[in-house]
Amino acid sequence: MAEEKSISSRSSSSSKQRSRSRSGSKNSRTSRNSKKRTNFRGKKQYRNNEGRHAIQFPNMDGPLLDFEAFQEYYSTQDINQDKLRFYFSVYERKYESRQKELFVENHREEQWIQDKYNPKHRKQFFDERCAQSHLKFAAFVKQFNQGAFNKINFTISEAQLFELCELNDYYYNDEQEQPFWEFYLKEGVDTSKYFVSDPNQFCLFIKSVPLELSRNDILSTISKMAGYVSLTLSEPTKGSRMAWVEFDSEKSCLNILRAYENGFNIKDYSVNFQRQQDKRKIVRIFKAVEQKELLKDLQIQRDLIKALDKEKGITGNPILEGPIKDRDDPAFNKQLDLQSLYLRKVHSYCYWSAGEFSDQRLLVSKAGYLFLRLDVKRNIKLQWQEIIQSLAQKRIDDKPEPTLQELVDNEIAANAAKQKSSSSKPGVVPCLYCNKQFEGQNFLIKHISGKHPSTYEDETQKLSQQVIEQQMNNLYRKERQFKAIVSETNIQ
Repeated sequence: MAEEKSISSRSSSSSKQRSRSRSGSKNSRTSRNSKKRTNFRGKKQYRNNEGRHAIQFPNMDGPLLDFEAFQEYYSTQDINQDKLRFYFSVYERKYESRQKELFVENHREEQWIQDKYNPKHRKQFFDERCAQSHLKFAAFVKQFNQGAFNKINFTISEAQLFELCELNDYYYNDEQEQPFWEFYLKEGVDTSKYFVSDPNQFCLFIKSVPLELSRNDILSTISKMAGYVSLTLSEPTKGSRMAWVEFDSEKSCLNILRAYENGFNIKDYSVNFQRQQDKRKIVRIFKAVEQKELLKDLQIQRDLIKALDKEKGITGNPILEGPIKDRDDPAFNKQLDLQSLYLRKVHSYCYWSAGEFSDQRLLVSKAGYLFLRLDVKRNIKLQWQEIIQSLAQKRIDDKPEPTLQELVDNEIAANAAKQKSSSSKPGVVPCLYCNKQFEGQNFLIKHISGKHPSTYEDETQKLSQQVIEQQMNNLYRKERQFKAIVSETNIQ
């Protein structure tokens, strides 16, 4: 069946002026198709003011129509060309989104989908990430206490930029809308003062990992290898995944290559280690910063560190001790850079890219080895610091992902709430298996698990698959929504 969607025409000129005033940007109503997006909030506003004309879109489960076929589909309706082209652009976006949903639905039983969205698998991976973060925290604090970061400074001059990077056409033909440049590091440049670590230094590569193997299948074998540190898995490409396995030293890498020179088996599949090829190192350089926004950046970074530390059970963080620095404090930039480095090193979160990654390798590949600020004044129109702050605040406000048992308990309590009588007190939930009533879900679940253990176990078994399906759908939808927001910012 065709999908119905309300699409509105643009507001009147007076509405445009009010919208433009609220967004605070002359360019806030730029077309969604434009690559030069200039105002995140204005973009949202533009979408919400998109007219009120409803049309029936073609079937999203069939083949994609080209514009000529799309035009023919609406040949009996009086729609002008400009509006039809706008509808076609909406149709293309909706079609792409639907095809991705169908892809997940058709492959949901494959292990890589289960690894990514199944709450049981996600909990295991989260525990693995927590353990890695604790190790990185200990190493960071050791360096901090030894004074390794006393001279930290991620602000560079143009002269230093020329020494550090291979400049390209983007530098000389500058696009105002982009908040940063991406350059290659020059070969042989000393980056020790920026505390750069190369995730490929002690790494072996598996080119083809069968999709039938889960992360746990791979870990059960390689985690027993001497010197194992961590595992990174890619998204599927051409019917397989790639894997990067980090070891603790060059000696461990050589020993593993010798021991498994003929490959090894994981379940019924044969895989081979090989050396990871060196890649050019990419650096991101901010063209300029709004000085008045830096104090807010410092505070949001501080709140973000507290939230991520709490989420992973890290306590006693020495870099958060003492009051927040004032903008006029000589140590202000040092504290800002220290917090930026901590987020990258310990939590694989690049604040200045507004991106969180599962490990250091993915962070480096997506956000560069370094993120430095250029110490010059430039007229940057894009309100990128506000975008970064908004996305960081969203991450701070995120609630911890519920465990599978918590999801099941929620479902049991919801079923119980449906059975409550109209005469029951507000907030009181009845037990489905006896006549007792309880104020709140926690007391109800504690009662059922303690007084009706066999029934509770049966309900858990019965509801587990149902809540797994629901949560997988919810997680996929949430991921798509976040990617849509980030893509509009043009930050990553």
